[in-house]
Amino acid sequence: MATKTEKLPKTDAGWQTWLLNVKPPEERRWIALGGGLTVCLEVGGGKVFQGRPRRVGDKNARRVAVGHFPAVSVAQARQRLAEARSMAREGRDPALAQRRAREGLEEIATFGQLAESYLKRRAEGGELRDKTLGIEAQALAPLRRALGDRLLADLEPRDFSAVIEREAARLRKAGKTGRLANQSLAAAKRAYKDARGRGEFTGPSPVAELKRPAKESPRERVLFDGRVLRHMIDPERNEIGALVAALRSDAPGPDHGTRAALLLGLFLGMRAGEIAALEWSAVRLDDAVPTLVVVAGKTKAATRTLPLPAQAVAILRALRATADGKARHVFPARSGAGRAEHLHAESLSRAFSRLCAALGIDGAVLHDLRRTALSGIIELTGGEALAERVAGHKGQSALARHYDKAKRLNPMLKALTAWADAVDDAAERTSPQT
Repeated sequence: MATKTEKLPKTDAGWQTWLLNVKPPEERRWIALGGGLTVCLEVGGGKVFQGRPRRVGDKNARRVAVGHFPAVSVAQARQRLAEARSMAREGRDPALAQRRAREGLEEIATFGQLAESYLKRRAEGGELRDKTLGIEAQALAPLRRALGDRLLADLEPRDFSAVIEREAARLRKAGKTGRLANQSLAAAKRAYKDARGRGEFTGPSPVAELKRPAKESPRERVLFDGRVLRHMIDPERNEIGALVAALRSDAPGPDHGTRAALLLGLFLGMRAGEIAALEWSAVRLDDAVPTLVVVAGKTKAATRTLPLPAQAVAILRALRATADGKARHVFPARSGAGRAEHLHAESLSRAFSRLCAALGIDGAVLHDLRRTALSGIIELTGGEALAERVAGHKGQSALARHYDKAKRLNPMLKALTAWADAVDDAAERTSPQT
């Protein structure tokens, strides 16, 4: 310790100057800087800031190094000591946290860190496409804004419930369904489950038992053809026929590429994003069984090979015949479009909505084409397994998840051909509307 006659500084600025000029001692020496912060002067010239926080439940305080001078200033050392004391009050060991940091193990202390770590792993894992990852980040955003700096140990179910209920009320006031509030809760549950699964968080999840704040009616809309998919009240309703006849006509409406994209969506049950981002390198029209490979799916499981019925082959051959030989995408973006190199899924969705409005097809959105195709395949084949393959959904059985790697091209081709023929039949039973 300092001798009684030695005059020592009284401010952090004074200590900063004193430490810059003090000479190494003949033997190790500890100097108290006040507020529980000390500095150890080493014989070799090293200067190490230390503190002795006492963890809840411990009888004795533990010495913890909080930095080396001059890389760490006196003010920074005080801040680090305050953080170590905060850990100790929570029952955590600051020294253990330091060892973990040296080993590259990130300390997850706040909800913001937990959410950031979760999103980072989902991005690096490659399981989610950019759009889906963006939706996940958007869902967590309200919680990160409100609770991001809160310690995990301090968070209770009511903290999350208050934020989510407030978000649901805001959405209802804006005339929306509140679905984003439900997505926020679901994303928070996934983030906590992920952290617990990796051992980064060991306490009970504060969101595990929370209920969704907004009631959502699942979409059940399909387009009807009057034979395979029949409306309960109006069994002869033929919306598919009217839609296909309009897409194949020369009547004013979507451009040629957009019409072809919508027809492919109906024939193959593909997602809008999968159709819009389709590349010529993924289309194999000259194989024994013509196929296309879906690589822009929603998840890894959505990457799949689809055999092409004759109707889809005809559409793609016509597009290739008029395409630029150097074109990368089957549906390139219009000249001057800046959002993507290919047709944007939102543009496809708007074109579909406008066409449905013109045809008097009420309550349909673009994703309903996918539901229509898959429902039609199930009606025609009587089985869900092939429809799952067409959709790019992985089965839930152990066999499906771990062992079944068969492509099932021929059974899928038979099912898709039966559905495409049913679509053609619906179109023959109607005439295009203008």
